[in-house]
Amino acid sequence: MDWDKLYIKHPEFCIKEPAKEIVDFIPILKKLPGTNSEKKIYDLGFGAGRHVIYLAKQGFDVYGDDISLSGLEITRQWLKKERLSAKLGISDMTKIPYPDDFFDAIINRGVITHNTKNGIGACIKEMYKKLKNGGKIIVTFISTESSEYGKGEKIAENTFIPTEGPEKGVIHHFVDSSEVEELMKDFKKISLYKYRHKGLLKIGNYISAHWIYVGEK
Repeated sequence: MDWDKLYIKHPEFCIKEPAKEIVDFIPILKKLPGTNSEKKIYDLGFGAGRHVIYLAKQGFDVYGDDISLSGLEITRQWLKKERLSAKLGISDMTKIPYPDDFFDAIINRGVITHNTKNGIGACIKEMYKKLKNGGKIIVTFISTESSEYGKGEKIAENTFIPTEGPEKGVIHHFVDSSEVEELMKDFKKISLYKYRHKGLLKIGNYISAHWIYVGEK
């Protein structure tokens, strides 16, 4: 899949409202030491920018990386329109271009699932290195209870590549709660909960199911 064309061909992916779990994460961020403007918050895989904008409006020092040039441009234009600022760039999720122990918090919302289990593990290790001691993290994993589970070409256990639709060719790795615990074992768990809804991008009987992990280094 060409991520650079995603937001142009499928503008429905340019969601404006922040996800509920990110809104719920804000009180945790506000309890971190320092003022909001002193807290470095990193959105890994910011997409079309909805959480970059939301965090910037809260007054945080916002950083972000994504692999989509069109997503980067859309987000920069949105920031300009809102008269906000954020430090954004292009990067693979397993290679974060910042020093170790740099961020006060990391957000990885709906991104880490687009990889193999080994790739997911590499991303988690990279996020752990870049987070300060005592820093907070929120990661959204797609659940095996999702309507998308089992669709497309199976390439590994619980790992599929859709053969049609806007996410054609994109790896999807699905997890249950025990695998989340295994993947995030280096972090201190604050909470792990399931979030199910009918989905923002699908119609009919589609169910979007995710595990939301909130932790601390």
